[in-house]
Amino acid sequence: MTEIDFALQQSNPIDQIELVGTVLWNKADKLGSFTKLSLPERHFIYIDIFESELNYGGLFHFFYNTSGEYTHEVLEAFEAIQAKESASLLNLAIRKFPELPVPNEIIKRRFYMNNLDDSIQTYWQNLELQFVDCKEDIIHLLVLYIKKHKTNFEY
Repeated sequence: MTEIDFALQQSNPIDQIELVGTVLWNKADKLGSFTKLSLPERHFIYIDIFESELNYGGLFHFFYNTSGEYTHEVLEAFEAIQAKESASLLNLAIRKFPELPVPNEIIKRRFYMNNLDDSIQTYWQNLELQFVDCKEDIIHLLVLYIKKHKTNFEY
């Protein structure tokens, strides 16, 4: 039995996701970077990164920190797991960024972030509330996605 199989056998979906996350971050550590994981594994990681930043400091922190380098990959990940509402909300946030596509370079992003119009920050704060109120079950969608792409999650 693989570690992913073990994770998916847990009765609580939150436990499933936490175990899969632990497995993938450990695998990424052994590989030297999460960017060396399979695309479905990276989709999981991108969503994990986004959710962590959103809960820690909101969209401003997501774009401002190194996580912002993966803005468009997070959007792709939400689309891949069929999280349509989350993808739509993130797309609205992205479209307010002063430069599109959102720059990968942290210095460039931080320049824009430090000079943001207050209306953009207010807009993002409203989007954060919509993320909180979102009825989409990301955990359930991730579990379904992992099961569908299980061969890409073997470890």
